[in-house]
Amino acid sequence: MTSASRTAYGALRDYLNSLLSPTHPDQALDEVPAALRPELEAFLRGKTAYQDEDGRHVIYAHDLAAWASDLVYGAGLTTPLPLATLDVAALRAATVR
Repeated sequence: MTSASRTAYGALRDYLNSLLSPTHPDQALDEVPAALRPELEAFLRGKTAYQDEDGRHVIYAHDLAAWASDLVYGAGLTTPLPLATLDVAALRAATVR
């Protein structure tokens, strides 16, 4: 694994782990890193979301945690996600600490 891949993997792991935190807030869909949005949108089919005052779709924190748990401990991603395609800065910015 290259240094860049290791960095991307660490950022992805940190992001998913932050979603598992019981204190993680609801999050707007457009704040989810772009590379992960298709997976999240597929997971959310049939689930309830709401819109904030700016009209953005917001995902409940418990749904984000369930999705992250499924990725980490369950089925994983439905399609491979090359680490080189991840925007590490976006993952770090979206990670709630």
